[in-house]
Amino acid sequence: MSTAELIYQEAKGLPAYLGTEVLDFIGYLKNRHLLKKETIMNEEEKISELETIFAPHRCDLSDFHFNRDEANER
Repeated sequence: MSTAELIYQEAKGLPAYLGTEVLDFIGYLKNRHLLKKETIMNEEEKISELETIFAPHRCDLSDFHFNRDEANER
């Protein structure tokens, strides 16, 4: 039996007011899932936008070594 069929079997015996609550909960789950999807997409768009903004300012720091004593002397 699929999950949908199990949900149907369980909901079938409920009174109408509880069936309404089940439908409300299903709507909540759908909405929550969509909001998570949108949030992930928005975060990816923001990261892409920030990478574009900061791309001209990138520099290679692989040879840079931080010397704490030298920095404290300044």
